Amino acid sequence: MEIGAFKLEDFPDEIRQPHLFLTLRPWIDVGSVGTRSLNFLEQYLSSESLGRLEKPGNFYDFTRYRPQLRRVSGVRQVDLPNTTLRYAKGPGDHDFIFVHALEPHNQAETFIESLIELITRFKTSRYIQIGSMYGSSPHTRPLSVTGQATEKIVQDQLDGLMAIRPSRYEGPTSIIALLTEQLQSLDVDTLSMMVQLPPYIGLEEDRKGQETVLKLLDVLYKFSYDLSDVHRQGNMQYREIEKAVQADPQTQSMVQRLEEAYDANTASSSSGTSDLEESSLSPEVEQFLKDLEQTRGEDDTQRSGM
Repeated sequence: MEIGAFKLEDFPDEIRQPHLFLTLRPWIDVGSVGTRSLNFLEQYLSSESLGRLEKPGNFYDFTRYRPQLRRVSGVRQVDLPNTTLRYAKGPGDHDFIFVHALEPHNQAETFIESLIELITRFKTSRYIQIGSMYGSSPHTRPLSVTGQATEKIVQDQLDGLMAIRPSRYEGPTSIIALLTEQLQSLDVDTLSMMVQLPPYIGLEEDRKGQETVLKLLDVLYKFSYDLSDVHRQGNMQYREIEKAVQADPQTQSMVQRLEEAYDANTASSSSGTSDLEESSLSPEVEQFLKDLEQTRGEDDTQRSGM
């Protein structure tokens, strides 16, 4: 079965008003937070393969996303970079579709149109984008999350936890932002969760970020999964980060300024003031955050061309 540019495998006759989770590499998957979170959910829900792009070369430059060579029982096998789909039966009224998306180099509009066709064909009732980026969270505080939900009941839950703050980011973005915009015009509910990771570390797999996403999803979906192993690994990683920070005075100074900004923003959120500019930040910290935002934007632009 073909839906847009996707070729689907066998699947149940009915996928019940699914909620579709998407993570996008490499743009917003710092520390593999989105990828690891989807992998965890897929394993927990016993997901099965649903499909992939039929001709990924139409969308991807294989000199930028390299094919992978494997040997299976001594036989060479080449795996092409691709966007893959999985599905799982849900415990409630909704099933789940999981999309591991690679950002396209070519025919981006066709890529978006194919995702929209997939979403509408399966009568998807909610679209959830999860991921991570370098932000202004110090490793000494709970990681902050930006994003928002179009469903009031979901946003109210998140507001009650003070778990997700609206993003004020303006600047370079991914073509995938068009997907959210167009789905809202089609009356598909949307939810975004972007974990803000400490900007001075570069973990290949950030387990604290993964734990943050999975905890929020557990609040919304009542999965009741066991995160003890993820929690333990995250604590180990961040203890090592603390040791490295203590050995570097320059990084210590950055952490102190991030802590000041984080604490002021948390205080303003608790008092009902959402804008960081309205909290009592020193001019030096405000300038530091502006410089950090500019640097992140430049890094993201360079990374998108890798």
